[in-house]
Amino acid sequence: MMTDPTPTLRLWLMDWYGWMLDHDPLRDVPTRTPFQPGRLPGLSAVVPATFQLPCRPFMEKRVSMPRSFPELEMQELPQNRVAFLVPKTGTYLRIAPIPTSSVDYLASRPLGWETFLPLTMEMLRGLSLLMTPDALRLENDTGTFLPTPVFIEEMTLRFGDRDLPLFLNTAALIQIGQIMPGHTARIALTEQGNTAPVSLTVHRQTTPEPATP
Repeated sequence: MMTDPTPTLRLWLMDWYGWMLDHDPLRDVPTRTPFQPGRLPGLSAVVPATFQLPCRPFMEKRVSMPRSFPELEMQELPQNRVAFLVPKTGTYLRIAPIPTSSVDYLASRPLGWETFLPLTMEMLRGLSLLMTPDALRLENDTGTFLPTPVFIEEMTLRFGDRDLPLFLNTAALIQIGQIMPGHTARIALTEQGNTAPVSLTVHRQTTPEPATP
């Protein structure tokens, strides 16, 4: 039996509000769930390892179910984000959080709800550390420690009065995920696209041990 030797990359997808594109195995439909440190969503996109856009992703469910996805084209958007076109209908995959949370393929163009941030396993590790209380200590140049962040809209973390757009900091997420327990690293974080990065000292704590994918 022959297998396809083409290297692939697995991506998980964050929506506009910081939730993750997921799969409901009971109804066999795509859904969305809040980001949870250490938990991999039940739906991922498998793309060629070169990851050149546009491309045709293979949407893979962790729990195998028979209902197929429509053929999708992953399209490039500014600042590391993507949209999913359904070529057959000319419409886009979207997250509609109101009036009730739903996922469909009915959008006519890619605006906020149709925008996704692809995250690798390495990025998810860094994000899990950031979102786990007491796993990290982020210290600025004045010696002030930032609080554990919360998600706000547009794929952004809020640390007190400071915002950190994740789509501008994908490389920093990977660096944070590589810090070993008990070690410290200097990480450059970008708060706005038109400003210089701000360097913070990131201390990886030894206890409690955070959940990471």
